[in-house]
Amino acid sequence: MHDAAPGESGSVRAGLRPRGSRLANLSLAFVSLTVSVLAIEIGYRLAVGLPLFELANWRGDHTVILESGDLPVPDPQLGWVSRPGYVGDGYRTLAHGIRRNFDETTIRTGEILAVGDSFTEGMEVDDDQSWPAYLEKKIRRPVVNGGVMAYGTDQIVLRAEQLLPIVKPKILIVGFLEFDVFRAGHSHFGSPKPYFTVENGALRYHAPALVTVRHEAAFAVRAGYWLRHWLGYLASVDYLMRRAAPDFWLGSERRQYVRAPNDPLAVTCLLLDRLKQRTDREGVRLILFLQYYAAAMMAGDEPTPNGQGVAACAKRLGIQVVDHFAPLRALVAKDPDAMRPYYMTDGKNFTHMSPKGNEHAAVLLAKVLSE
Repeated sequence: MHDAAPGESGSVRAGLRPRGSRLANLSLAFVSLTVSVLAIEIGYRLAVGLPLFELANWRGDHTVILESGDLPVPDPQLGWVSRPGYVGDGYRTLAHGIRRNFDETTIRTGEILAVGDSFTEGMEVDDDQSWPAYLEKKIRRPVVNGGVMAYGTDQIVLRAEQLLPIVKPKILIVGFLEFDVFRAGHSHFGSPKPYFTVENGALRYHAPALVTVRHEAAFAVRAGYWLRHWLGYLASVDYLMRRAAPDFWLGSERRQYVRAPNDPLAVTCLLLDRLKQRTDREGVRLILFLQYYAAAMMAGDEPTPNGQGVAACAKRLGIQVVDHFAPLRALVAKDPDAMRPYYMTDGKNFTHMSPKGNEHAAVLLAKVLSE
């Protein structure tokens, strides 16, 4: 038997015994990783003005499900439209996918046309609870609801151009959710959609592409989606993944998200310019109505960069802008819970405007129309 060298411990003499257990090392690594992730998350929320303790699935706020039964149908120019003659629970459409406000049976012409995405369409509320319906009641003039779920700014302008010769309105209200600019930067946003590029200063239209439904039964893919769901509660991860890998972050077997090679804000401004020139020629008053997700409303005292960019562009073009941000933000500044009645919720996240929120929007628009 050999004597231990001076200062040599028993564990070294044994030769194989580790200083700490593997479990302790793994626990330390887990704690370090968790602390680092939380530090990054807190730093990001402080930097952009998000609530520090808001528990929300930020990824869920940006996903769009086009699987609402048989309501949306493919359209070769617009990607999809609401099904004409649809009758569902509190939701009915006329020709061209126009949503009814009340009991009208034909498209009423010569008054007001509203176009936009699901915020204009009035998803999650009954026919008479959309903001176009509330506006019609307040001003006692027909307001034709041409909103379609999940549209980008590009599709909304195309929809307006499609409906102008049909409705022949005196007033056109274009409803933009600030997030619609982001959608305009995609060739697939849940489903194939049109997009525009700018070439030599002019807009070039690209029709919706065909898409093959993916089959993703592999365990690794399902595990990745499970992990993605929980990471969606980190606003910092959502911010990075929506830019780095939007198809994985937002997509699924039925939904695909593919970025287009364009600047969506520049495209939106050029489309507004084109629409303004047309409405001027036809003697139609053009109003841009800007709306926001609840998360954007709670993030700070200023609208999002896309919201500010579109508003500035519209004003340069001489388009009248009605912005829903300031009136709703004033409620949040006084009491963070005061805004809750203005949005619907799925139990975890805010979704579309509630009847109260839509009526609030209609009051703003009615005031502008009376001027």
